[in-house]
Amino acid sequence: MSTPTSDRRRTLGFAAAAFALGLTATAVACSQGGGSGSPDPGPGGSASPTPTATGSTASLSCAVNGALAFTDGCTAERVLVDGAPVLVIRHADGGFRRFDVLAGGSVAEADGALRVAVVRNGTTLEVTIGSDRYRLDASLLGNAS
Repeated sequence: MSTPTSDRRRTLGFAAAAFALGLTATAVACSQGGGSGSPDPGPGGSASPTPTATGSTASLSCAVNGALAFTDGCTAERVLVDGAPVLVIRHADGGFRRFDVLAGGSVAEADGALRVAVVRNGTTLEVTIGSDRYRLDASLLGNAS
């Protein structure tokens, strides 16, 4: 049995109206702080820390996702998160890693379950975490204190 054309149009009209109503409700919730664009402050009363840039972006050698050869496909930027220095390394594929900058001129994992291994060779640090490796010039770390 086929549905008359007018019934199909009416059904499509109701679906379009419901969709528009859903978009309007979502827009109102977001503008009032209820959407995913505004993090819930939680019991501590403050939202996630916002990084503050402290310098320019530098290119560095990296071998990510298990690559054997190093390339110049990564960039690093030093930022402050709640006043503490953090090094953010971005991969060409959009991935990234964050490292806490330590006072002794080294780095530690900033988040995640993987542990970082750091080997210093003069002014270069070779940093390994998971299947990613980076060659950092110690000058990227700046004064960590």
